[in-house]
Amino acid sequence: MRANARRLIRALCNIDEVYYLNEGKRKLSDGELCVMYALDDGKPHSQREISQEWLVPKTSVNTIVKRWEKEGYLTLTPIPGKRREMHIMLTDTGREYAKDFLGFLYQAEEQALALTVEKYGKEFIGAVEFFGTRLKDAFDYQMEAKHE
Repeated sequence: MRANARRLIRALCNIDEVYYLNEGKRKLSDGELCVMYALDDGKPHSQREISQEWLVPKTSVNTIVKRWEKEGYLTLTPIPGKRREMHIMLTDTGREYAKDFLGFLYQAEEQALALTVEKYGKEFIGAVEFFGTRLKDAFDYQMEAKHE
């Protein structure tokens, strides 16, 4: 079991490396790539949501959002019922910037995913999601048990 866990974690590191190398070549930080990827789904997101879902520190998300708002890449609109939270969405300029940056990345993802699904089936993604959830649960349990 240990050998399989090491293979899986190494594979996940390999995936991270692909994105990391892409960021460096395109002069975007890890946080910027995550924010762009999050916002490129066309839905409004809050800074808190992006920080939690993409594991980018709140201060980094805030810095990126402020800079990109000044550069005209995104807009901020108040969230009804929330005092300080704002919805963030890409502007037309921001969508063009994201398309330019993420276009080839999306093509590479689709190419790799098509081959993966062809070989392992559509359940592949569900299996990875399941593993991630179970790993988090097991980790939380182990941390709790260790501190009792």
